[in-house]
Formats: sequence, structure tokens, C-alpha cells
Amino acid sequence: MHYFHAIGGLRRLALGGLLWAALTAVAASAPLRLTSEEPVFHAAGHLEMLVDAGGSLDAAQARQSDAWTALPGSLSAGFTDAAIWLRLPLDVGFRPPGGWILRLNNALIDDVRLYGERDGAWTLLGTGGENVPRDRWSVGYRSPAFLFLPQHEGPQTLLVRLQSKNALATQAEIWQRLDFDNVTRREGLFFGLYFGFYLLLICVHAVFWLATRAPLSGLFLAYLGGCVFNEAMSLGLIQQITNLPVWLSDRLLGVSIACSLVIASLMTLRQLALETVYPRLDRALAITVAVIAAGCALLIVVGRYAAGILPVQWAALLLILVFSALAVHLLMRGHRPARAFLLIFGVFYLGVLISFLRNLGILPVNAWTEHASALGTMLHMVLLGSAIIGGHERARRARERQQANLVAELAMQDNQRLEQKVTRRTAALRDEIRRREVLEEELRAALQLERRVREEQRDFVAMVSHEFRTPLAVIGTSAQQLGNNLDAPAEKNLQRCQNIRDAAKRLLTLVDDYLTDHRMGETQVEPLLQACDPHALIERLRLEFPAERLACAPAPRIEGLVSDASLLHIALRNLLSNADRHAPPATAIDVTLRTEGGRVLFDVAHPGAPISPQERDHLFQKYFRGRNAQHRPGAGLGLYLVRTIARKLGGDVELTGCGGQAPICFRLSVPLTAQGGSPPSPAAPD
Repeated sequence: MHYFHAIGGLRRLALGGLLWAALTAVAASAPLRLTSEEPVFHAAGHLEMLVDAGGSLDAAQARQSDAWTALPGSLSAGFTDAAIWLRLPLDVGFRPPGGWILRLNNALIDDVRLYGERDGAWTLLGTGGENVPRDRWSVGYRSPAFLFLPQHEGPQTLLVRLQSKNALATQAEIWQRLDFDNVTRREGLFFGLYFGFYLLLICVHAVFWLATRAPLSGLFLAYLGGCVFNEAMSLGLIQQITNLPVWLSDRLLGVSIACSLVIASLMTLRQLALETVYPRLDRALAITVAVIAAGCALLIVVGRYAAGILPVQWAALLLILVFSALAVHLLMRGHRPARAFLLIFGVFYLGVLISFLRNLGILPVNAWTEHASALGTMLHMVLLGSAIIGGHERARRARERQQANLVAELAMQDNQRLEQKVTRRTAALRDEIRRREVLEEELRAALQLERRVREEQRDFVAMVSHEFRTPLAVIGTSAQQLGNNLDAPAEKNLQRCQNIRDAAKRLLTLVDDYLTDHRMGETQVEPLLQACDPHALIERLRLEFPAERLACAPAPRIEGLVSDASLLHIALRNLLSNADRHAPPATAIDVTLRTEGGRVLFDVAHPGAPISPQERDHLFQKYFRGRNAQHRPGAGLGLYLVRTIARKLGGDVELTGCGGQAPICFRLSVPLTAQGGSPPSPAAPD
């Protein structure tokens, strides 16, 4: 339905647009700079316009006129009997070997003349338009195009005179000749593919119509054929190939548009299925459109082109609004064809509306607005053709289903009872399968839990047997040496006693860790909250390490800490013991105590080998021992217990330093005031 492609405004709207342009753009346009850097230059924004109401001015008179007004964009003057002059100031900075080509993209302009200044006089450089025979065109192209060869570089001016009974809306472009030849070849390929697509669509529906004789398919063929013809005529392709005279081409295009209005209205009414809900309105609309189209076609045939084409285009716009409103109304009433109609015709109506607003001068003339109608029409045709074929196939299948239903109705009645039995049995089997699947999942979960517990027990037994054997061996060996050498020097006996004490202390620590882990695993155990002195906790823990091993940074007095003192003591001891095991013997472990954001932060830092990124995510897992701890004593419970206790107290522990050039640092944080658990008890002496 590309018969809306050339929709234009009324003459008054066009002249009003010209007046508005004269009031809003009175300054002279800037010259268009032509260089070798670009293949094409758009004249929009550089043009000035002069309205020659009587069409009597020559180039010199037009050039001297004071009525020139700057165009903010491309020309869009609608339908007008006046001659329109365009002035294009140029700044020629490059003269290509083949010269420059001025192209206008409207193929339906009747008369176009290009003037250039030569030796102080204005010279006609070329003519074009439908009133001019094609063999007299400056460049053989589907729309007016002119070759001009600048005699020198620098400022120059081109004048273009346009006159047409069609809508005067066009873009002006200046191409380098070689690039213009290349783009015309690509354009020919594009048009071949474009109209080849429509030809394929026509062939498909012709075969479908011959096979089915469906009335709607035949109407669609006429609809599609009119669309393709109007599109080819509007683009000037048929005129270029056949050299049709303007009196014939305008009449063919105008009558085709009028006929297409009738065919498109019938197609729209059938697609909307209006006769099923409003039969009188359906007949009234069809008759009204036919009368309007016939009267307008008659005006076009007798040579009143603008008088005939404008009512057709305004009627088309009015019909778009009427059909859209009807579709929305019917959709709200639950009319199913209205939903498909809004999709299929919506994209087409949108393209038509954009073209209409472009011809009225409301939208700018550019590649998008120029091809909006063509793209919308193509998508509309694909959707409409698919809907017609799909609708026919659905109707055929519906008839076949109806016949099959009549044959199968008795068999369905006989099988209904059997199906009910099968349904009940299937449901029972489905319930049984679901029950067994649930039981299987429970058994699988129990099995995984049992395996995990068994693995933890095995790891625990292996760990305990290994860790307990070493200190027991030290105790046994040292006791045996004491018994066998009672007369040994006092220094050796004191060293052996110290070994026994260290081993016993290590055993006590291991037992404490395992018992603490067991206690933390009891979900019913709640922290015993009481007021705590973190400084006293640190001082008491310092006594368990060599004198210079811990270096506590001075910190302000922290008061108001409410937590479980015993659990916090265990967490800090494990954190310090971990640091003591991994810090070099001659270095100090830095302990920092501070508050931040309502929390107490214990930072324990010491130098050490870097911890690899792969081990950082596993440091707090139960029984995990990193590569740096493989040759040191420990059960892999220390950091695990620190995190477990910290989280039970409402805090957490994290690794803030990874070793290497920076120290290894663990941060234990607990809230100043507990968020849950038992109420605080009186402070116990530290």
C-alpha cells in the first residue's frame, strides 16, 4: 500500500510552512565546503529558498531578489503551483577528475533546472524532471541529477529551479562522480533485491490462489500488485526504463493510487472482519471509499492531478484513523481479529504517518523518513501474506478437525470410561513415583551425611592419633631420661622437665580445642553473656607466651563490651597460638585492639611466607592445614574454632594481610553489645 508514499499537505499549509521558515531563518546559509575527504555532501542546512509565485523569474532576477530565506533542513513545500528556487553557496576546495553530481531524491518533480555562474553571467548547467525527455537529462538516473565542473576552487553559488504538480519535498546531495557511479550500481542491486522480494511474494501467493481459489488471497494479489506498481512509479524506475511522458505517468500513478485506496480498504475490512460485528458500517465504508476514489480518479484523468490526489491522500489518512479506532474498540470487546489487525497494519500505518508528517514539513527529510513507508510496507506485506495463508490453513484444519470429530465422537464416548480408569491409575502411579523419589532423595541425603560424618570421624581419629602421639612420646622419652640419669646435671634435668611441661601443655591445648569444637557443635548451647574487659583478656593471654613474643600496641580503654568471656578467651588464644606457630622465632607478634562502628577489633599480625590465593578460601575450614603448616604441630582446628566462636558471638574473623612483603594479619571482630543470647550476667573476675 505504498500509494500513501507521496502524501502531502494542503497548499495553505505549505505556504504557512514557508512563512514560518522565513520568520525563523532569515540569516544567510553557510557555504557547503566540498573537499576530497568525503564521497557525498548533504546540502541540508546550507540551502536558501525563494518562492516565485508566478514562475516568471530568471536566474539573474532570482539571484538579486531580497526574499531569500534560509532553510533549516531539506526542502518540504508540499503541493504548490509556485516555482521554488534553491540557492546553494559552495566553497570548492577540491575538483575531482569526473566532476561533481548534484542529486535530488524526488523522482516525481516535473521540471528541474540547474544554473551556475560563468564569467559573471548565469548559465543553464542542466535540466531534468518528468516534463523533460530522458535523453535530455544531464545524468541518466531515476531522479533528477546534474553534472557540474567547477572552473576554479573557492566560493561559488548554484541555483536550482523546481516546479511540479506533485509534492515538492526533496533532499539535495552533492557526490563525487566516481562515487556516484558506484552508489548507483549498488542502488540498482538493492532495487533488484527489493522488487525481487515482492515478485517472489506475488508468485507465492499466485500459486496459493491458483491452488485454493481463496477470495481473500486474490484480493491480496491485487493489493500487493498495486503496492509494487505505486512504489516503482514513485521511485521513478518505470519512467526511467520506459521513458513514459509525464502526462501518462502522472495519470497512471494517480489512478493507481485511487484504485489502491479501494482495494486497501476492502482488504482492511476483511482482515478486521468488520462484517461479522457491524455489517452496515462495513458496507457504508466500502461504498464511500469507492465513490471518493472514482471521483478523484476522474479528476486525475482530466488533468486535475493535485485536486484528485489530495482528497485520496486525506481520505487515506482519515481511514487510517477510523480503522485504528475501530480496531482498538473491537479489541476491547474481545474481537480476536482486531489483535492481529493492530499488529499487521500498525507497522504500515506508522510508516505512512511518518511519510505524511515528512511531506507536511513536520519531520525532516532524511534516509529514515524517506524509506519509512517502504520498510513499513514490506514488513506489513510479509505479515499480511503470512496471516492470509495461516488463516486459510487454520480454517482448512478446522474443517478437517470438525469432520474428524464427528467420526470420532462415538469412539470417544466408548473410550471415556477407559480413559478415566487410566487417568486414575496414572495419577496413583505418579503419586507413588513422587513418594519414592522423595524417599530416594532422603536416603541419598542421609547417605551423604553418613559418608561425611564417617570421613570426619576418620580424619578426627587420624588427627588425634598423630597429634597426641607426638607430645606423649616427648613425655615418655623425657621421663625415661630422668629415670635413667638421676645424677645428670641439673640443667639437663630442668630442660627435660621443661620438655615434659611443654608436651603436657600441648596435650592440654589439643584437648581444649577438641572439647571446644564439641561444645560449639551443640546447637542448644547459647553464649554466656557478661561484661568483659578486652585489655585484661589480652594481658592474661600474654602470660601464656614468652615475654617478648607478643607486642601489644597501646590503645584507649574500651568499656561496655558484653560477650562470652570464656569463648572469647579461647578464640583469642587460638588466634595467637596460630600466629606463634607460624611466626619466625626471633620476631614479635603485633596485637592491636580498637573499636570501630560499634565493634571491637582484635588485629593479630606477624611476618611470614605469603599465603597462596588457593589456600585463602580454605583457611577457616575444619581440619584444613595449609602448605606452610605441614611441618608444624597442629590439628587444623584453631582458625576453624576462631570463626565458629566469632560468629556465635555475633562477629566474624577475616584474613586482612596475606604475607610476603606485608605481614600476615587476622582480624577478629565482635559487637560491643550482644544482639541475642542470655542477658548479661555480672562481670566475672579476670
